[in-house]
Amino acid sequence: MAKKPALTKAAAKREQDKARAKQRFLNVLRVSCNVAGACRSAKIGRRTAYDWRAADEEFALAWKDAEEEAADALEQVAWKRATEGQSDRLMEILLKGHRPERYVEKFKGELTGAITIKIEGAAADL
Repeated sequence: MAKKPALTKAAAKREQDKARAKQRFLNVLRVSCNVAGACRSAKIGRRTAYDWRAADEEFALAWKDAEEEAADALEQVAWKRATEGQSDRLMEILLKGHRPERYVEKFKGELTGAITIKIEGAAADL
């Protein structure tokens, strides 16, 4: 098995800076679920973040976990607001999300009949 060549000092620093930027990005994403804000905090461009996600499976999984944590926190706040009487709409959304089989509106029906379309003036041209 071939040994990896040692990184130069400059390359090692770039890798270390990149790892720190990724961690800053994930920390902000975890509490905000906002990619633009996470990029600003990490001092990287959006394209860089998305490129990292596409190229680095571990980073992509950490990104997904951070989004899930942010969504969990948001759901916890929504749950509190819904159950303490501050928002019936939030309660409805939470019920639909957690019990769709029971609370999501369903439409089942049949339509029968005929449709007549009348185009005036066009028949003479045909």
